[in-house]
Amino acid sequence: MKEINEVIGFIGAGNMATALISGLVNGRHDPSRIIASSPEEEHLKKLSNEYGINTTHNNLEILELADVVILAVKPNIISSVLEEIKKKTLQKDHLFISIAAGIKIEKLESLLKESARVIRAMPNTPASIMEGVTAIAPNKNARPLDIENAKLLFESVGTVAEIKEKDIDIFTALIGSGPAYVFYLIESLLESSESLELPKEEKINLLASMIAGSANLAKQVEDSPESLRKKVTSPGGVTQRAIEEFEINNLKNLIKKSMKVAEKKSIELGES
Repeated sequence: MKEINEVIGFIGAGNMATALISGLVNGRHDPSRIIASSPEEEHLKKLSNEYGINTTHNNLEILELADVVILAVKPNIISSVLEEIKKKTLQKDHLFISIAAGIKIEKLESLLKESARVIRAMPNTPASIMEGVTAIAPNKNARPLDIENAKLLFESVGTVAEIKEKDIDIFTALIGSGPAYVFYLIESLLESSESLELPKEEKINLLASMIAGSANLAKQVEDSPESLRKKVTSPGGVTQRAIEEFEINNLKNLIKKSMKVAEKKSIELGES
């Protein structure tokens, strides 16, 4: 398996940064070649103790030591963070990978420098258990090695797709937000299971296992999702009756409409 040879620095040490650090270290990346900064002493102490990485309260130290800089801060503070480090970016040629939701490459370039090598990334929350799905969108300055390193980084916590930045909004609607839709489905099925005399925790486990198993089946066989559905749907049976009710209520159209409005909202947030 290929490895990232560069020193990796994280500005921000929240949940997603922690997941990525865990994935890197478990993937045998040398912890001494990872450094993270945060104002939160507790976050840094946990990362140092659990993964053996270097930590600092000083964002400028990240720029001094790292070759690849992960911008893992909340969108509302990224401008101030980049303003703080901007002078340091003139002294060294870094790759910047941003996981700040809604922050466009154009804005990142304006806050750094025109020649900055930037990759915008959109991971989803299952990355926290190494089963995430991440989209990466490189800018015009990103080199082939930069893209390869970004893929290696996010492959440490799941699956990666390289897309164009214009597709980030529909990706966000479908996959970035996707886990919430699955949780909503589990929530709805759980509310439908009142007559099933099992502990709630066991029912959640059964429903989640059913979804995970079905998803894995869809990944592993050549049949389309429609074909797989039809194989389960016996004429005149229980499944067909439920599907009929879905179609009477235009569930598929409702899902399509929901994805459209979610995509629109992602576009609006990116422009604000």
